[in-house]
Amino acid sequence: MRVLIFSLLCIVLSPLLIAGVIIYTWRVRRISVRQNISGTANEPLGGRLGMHVAGTRIDEAAYRLAGHLPSYTKLSRFLLLDVLGFASKLSGFKGGFFAYPGERPSKLMSMMSHRTDFFDRSIRDSLSRNENPPKQFVVLGAGYDTRCYDLPKDLDIQCFEVDMAPTLNAKRKALELAGIPHDHVIFVETDFNQETWMEALLASGFNPNLTTYILWEGVTMYLVEKAVRDTLSLVSTLPRGSAVGVDFFSEDMQKGNGPYEKMSKAMHRGIRYYSESLIFGVPTGEQLSAGVESLARDSGLTLSRFEHTGSKEDKLPPWYFFAHIDNL
Repeated sequence: MRVLIFSLLCIVLSPLLIAGVIIYTWRVRRISVRQNISGTANEPLGGRLGMHVAGTRIDEAAYRLAGHLPSYTKLSRFLLLDVLGFASKLSGFKGGFFAYPGERPSKLMSMMSHRTDFFDRSIRDSLSRNENPPKQFVVLGAGYDTRCYDLPKDLDIQCFEVDMAPTLNAKRKALELAGIPHDHVIFVETDFNQETWMEALLASGFNPNLTTYILWEGVTMYLVEKAVRDTLSLVSTLPRGSAVGVDFFSEDMQKGNGPYEKMSKAMHRGIRYYSESLIFGVPTGEQLSAGVESLARDSGLTLSRFEHTGSKEDKLPPWYFFAHIDNL
């Protein structure tokens, strides 16, 4: 019944939703892409915004930020997100896109909520531990992530956000316009495929002798394998107790092997919409985690937590993996 009510409300409100989609699409293609600002950064942001307006995962910083980004305005935020949130709350429908932490095993529609929940737990467990807690929090490929802006006020930690200059500059401008305090965050410009992010961090005041948590969400699939391996190798040079939260596509899905042909083509087309490309995926193996374990082990790291979308029993086996990797 809730799904039916939600669907009917969306039909009634469709003129507003369509207008919101048109404005958002125009701004992504005509502003973000043309200025080399990450388009894919809008995907996880959109997921968190959906959960926020539905009331399942509150992220006030993301909501405020979205009113001032190249891809959004306050008008399109209202037309697209607030209207969907209204329909969700009025109908009581919280499934799929709005769910948090979402169903398990997660499906395509609840993939983003699963990913968000995994990294929320990875960050929370690391930053709140009593023994050797991280003193530095680095967000690699930060995009429009807002986790540096809702940390506990008494937490003693230095935050760094690392990304390419156009995306970082757009985010900093949006933070200022939204009135979101960000003096505790150091913004570091780099290109993961061209230079060492560690060098850029060191030049910005990063201390390699302090225990560090690194969030590396939604990045590896756009990098060459060498850049992925180099990054993990750099993580291994940090003090014991440091960790990285990271996600991977499967190699089969990225290449369109086996049962993934149609999905892979659709995924590649979707990414090309943002003028970006899917480049890297990990092999799976019998245990699914074998490829990620091998990557971690090759760099002297340990895979401590591993989850994936879907189920082995599905017609389309798991293809998206979430990992918490420790330097023990």
